[in-house]
Amino acid sequence: FLLLALPGVARAVTVEATPADDIEAMMNALNPGDELILHGGTYSRTDLFQVTIVGTAAMPILVRAADGERPIITRPDAGQNNFNIQNGEHVTFRGIEFLGGSAGIRIMSARFLTLENCEIHETEDVALRMNDGGARYEAVRILGNHIHDTGGTGEGMYLGCNSNGCQVFDSLIEGNYIHHTNGPTVEQGDGIELKEGSYNNIIRDNVIHDTTYPCILTYS
Repeated sequence: FLLLALPGVARAVTVEATPADDIEAMMNALNPGDELILHGGTYSRTDLFQVTIVGTAAMPILVRAADGERPIITRPDAGQNNFNIQNGEHVTFRGIEFLGGSAGIRIMSARFLTLENCEIHETEDVALRMNDGGARYEAVRILGNHIHDTGGTGEGMYLGCNSNGCQVFDSLIEGNYIHHTNGPTVEQGDGIELKEGSYNNIIRDNVIHDTTYPCILTYS
């Protein structure tokens, strides 16, 4: 038998990062099947932090905390969101702490994206937002996250858009712990807010308390 090495065929790799590394560039360089392991410590940014990470169903991408360690992605001011996902497909973020910024995480476009066992807190506005006009958020899984101490409009999760301007569908929001979205600067402070036009979603087994608006609020 003759075995040929095919040029240009990407192979999945595992990459490890520390706070000394440019994790924005590392995330944007991930290919289907790759794994990025973030070691413990504080990854502080003062400029726009925005990534596009696209895997496939057969070769998803994983960005996770190193075993037994706690990476903290933080922004010391509210001039930008802490972490923007411009496009995420077939990717999982696991075990990462997001501290500060305007929104803790803004997801602009997503399909088959999973956010699990992360912490989002001490934001100047909503903690987690998926509400970009015209977007369709498909099969997003928000699982086992700890969300607390928001500011501004203050939602723990803002999912979908007013007047059916974007849709979240076929998604699962399960096992999250959301609390203290009722701080002195908070204007609304829902735990989970799901807007009209979204459909076929499951919201279950979340623990939510100390909110200003309802713990779970759906429209239409």
